[in-house]
Amino acid sequence: MADPVTLAIGAAAGSSLLSAKAALESGKAQQRANEFNAQVQERNAKVSEQQADLIQKKSELDIQRFQQDFNRLQAATMQAFRYNGFVATGGTPLKVAMENARQADEEIAMRRYNAAIGEQQALESATESRMQADLNRLYGRQARTASYYQAGSTLLSGASRGAQIQAMA
Repeated sequence: MADPVTLAIGAAAGSSLLSAKAALESGKAQQRANEFNAQVQERNAKVSEQQADLIQKKSELDIQRFQQDFNRLQAATMQAFRYNGFVATGGTPLKVAMENARQADEEIAMRRYNAAIGEQQALESATESRMQADLNRLYGRQARTASYYQAGSTLLSGASRGAQIQAMA
């Protein structure tokens, strides 16, 4: 049977080794969790970029539909004027047609402006997601590094306890 001093030193060393291993595993787990979060943020960034592209494409499709509707409105308006005996190329009919065209141009410009804002917001969201992903990776690396220091500190503390036990014997 081993003497009590050797047992105490062995227990201190074993405890230190287990604590150091636990610290290393904890750091690895934190790094894996942060890496997972970074992957989620990268995915979110891609979704936001796709959303930006869709906003722009949808806006152009909406503008095309609006232009078709506007052309039908203009044609119907001019037909109504002609039906009532007005010359559609001058006077009030021309003023109405020009005002309608001006309002249509404003509407198209506003739709493009709103689409550009929406697209920019989606791209900004993508940038923020990528920055968060980078931050999560940094946190993961820091957690792993901290676990190495904690493990080293635990091992040194265990060696110190073992030396104290041996010195007291």
